Amino acid sequence: MLKNQNSISAKSAWASGLIFILLMLSVKANFSLLLKIDTGIISVVQSSFPSFETTLMTIVTKIAEPSFAIVYAVIIAGILWFVRMRVDAIWTLATIGGGDIIAYICKEIVQRARPRWNQIIPESGYSFPSGHTFGAVIIVFLILWFFVSQLRSETVQKVSQIVLIIWVVLVMYSRVYLGAHYPSDVFGAFFLAIAWLAIARWLYNKLYDFVAQYVEPKAEGKHSQH
Repeated sequence: MLKNQNSISAKSAWASGLIFILLMLSVKANFSLLLKIDTGIISVVQSSFPSFETTLMTIVTKIAEPSFAIVYAVIIAGILWFVRMRVDAIWTLATIGGGDIIAYICKEIVQRARPRWNQIIPESGYSFPSGHTFGAVIIVFLILWFFVSQLRSETVQKVSQIVLIIWVVLVMYSRVYLGAHYPSDVFGAFFLAIAWLAIARWLYNKLYDFVAQYVEPKAEGKHSQH
């Protein structure tokens, strides 16, 4: 159960939320220093386009499509429901769905245009925050909490954690490399995801018993020590 897994610390949650808000306000205000940092990083990342790297980044970004993140979450929720972790299954779907709504609202508020140069894969819609990055972070944490934490070998756990961290980094890098996002878009999405996951975990603890009485009637009260 999710309650048995380590949660995101309050300090990390508040810090992530604050960083996201500062980035969001800076982007909305077209802060010149942020734009200068963004363009500087892009020029380094896009200094060359070797065919192998372009192919790899294209594959990474396709796998991390926001629509696929929803599919991944449904699969995770289906597994959890099958093993009778029904509150956790519902929470998984609510977390990905609620998070996508929040990210969409942020996009509509900021309305940042996509970068206008070196777009290898043309993208539509607004740029801040990155939906690919947001979804990747959410899915990675779900995998860590529900599956990796259950592995018996600490070594395998560590390796799995490293691989998942590398995956998130690759997704973030691919979005900048392919010209779909500014660096601040992907970092903003990362910090928004961390803050949202912390809120979602808090809601899980608060609402577990209420939801459990409807979907897990025999489990009523088993979460009383969270």
